[in-house]
Amino acid sequence: MLHAWEQWDASHEAYARCQALAPRNFECQYLDALVLQRLARHADAATRLRQSLTVTPDYLPARVALAEALFEASSADESRRLFESLLGEPRAEPAAELGLGRLDAAAGLHDLAIAHFQRAIALFPEFGAAYYALALSYRAVGKIEDAQRALALHAQFGTRWPAVEDPVKDAVLALRDDSATILRRGIALADAGDVAGAIAAHEAALARDPSLAQAHINLVSLYGRAGDYVKGEAHYRAALASGADLGEAHYDYGVMLGLQEKWDLAADAFRQAIALNPAHAQAHNNLGQILERRKDFDAAADEYRRALDAQPNFRLARFNLGRMLLALGRNDDAIAELAKLAQPQDAETPRYVFALSAAHLRAGHKDEAVKWALEARRLAVEHGQQELVAIIDRDLARLK
Repeated sequence: MLHAWEQWDASHEAYARCQALAPRNFECQYLDALVLQRLARHADAATRLRQSLTVTPDYLPARVALAEALFEASSADESRRLFESLLGEPRAEPAAELGLGRLDAAAGLHDLAIAHFQRAIALFPEFGAAYYALALSYRAVGKIEDAQRALALHAQFGTRWPAVEDPVKDAVLALRDDSATILRRGIALADAGDVAGAIAAHEAALARDPSLAQAHINLVSLYGRAGDYVKGEAHYRAALASGADLGEAHYDYGVMLGLQEKWDLAADAFRQAIALNPAHAQAHNNLGQILERRKDFDAAADEYRRALDAQPNFRLARFNLGRMLLALGRNDDAIAELAKLAQPQDAETPRYVFALSAAHLRAGHKDEAVKWALEARRLAVEHGQQELVAIIDRDLARLK
């Protein structure tokens, strides 16, 4: 309970007594380590985390926390080994890439650090801490404009972090019932895909504190995902009345209108979001998609470019830009954009690579088209995308 209410010194004392009574109790050691991190006692936290991992060696949040504690305690070599061991864990990979980037940046190896930060962002595009670290490394190598864009994205995404599911820590947080904690719980449920649970938590937070503007904003998106557009509209109006982060409110409202195929109203909402935050990459991308529906390909391409200016690692926006360039007959420009999507390789990469094949075919590069179609097929098989495999096979048969 002391931990839940952020009474760090007192909770550390209680956990220390717990460990004296039960030296092999994982929760006492792990939770004490989290408290020690908050107290900036990183070497002590690392000791506790090592002890906890002797009891439960596969607990992923503890492995991540140990790598981070060792970095803060200046144990760079051991920290690097642990971060590298986490690269094979999809849930922890963004944090591992950030950690490796921070280690390289601390050693003055900023080009290597930039590559790690970019991979972290590709894995989790709203990774605020990664954008901040990236900005510092860009500045160190003299890429001032890139640094400014990264800082703008850090300001947009703030403290968003790719959370690793941590039931031990969550059990502590569940002890609190204040509105801010319930709201954070609702956000975590939304990130985990539990829309109904997230809505219930947000409404509970508002019941305790009706002035929570962020809860109204989040509920616009949540009710949109649930298909309850009337309640989504009501929370949008409440968000506007609160005068909070109206850019995000307009964007979420635009998404909800798009789900209802109210394209003109959605476009207006995205434009309002952009007017308040010109670096809102998702709003530019979504506005581009509406313009594309209207066959206004030049204007759509401009919006996709603006999305990429704001967020260079926004892969969907780059894919959309490549498609628009193809539609405009600018095959070489389309190839240049789509080629950038071949890495990193994830479940989205097969369709990006297949689009690159189509662009080469449109440009008359048959050999390149076949090469990239085969690569797209390999990736589609690897990710179990049998429908895409069948489509690629039909195209390859025609090419041969």
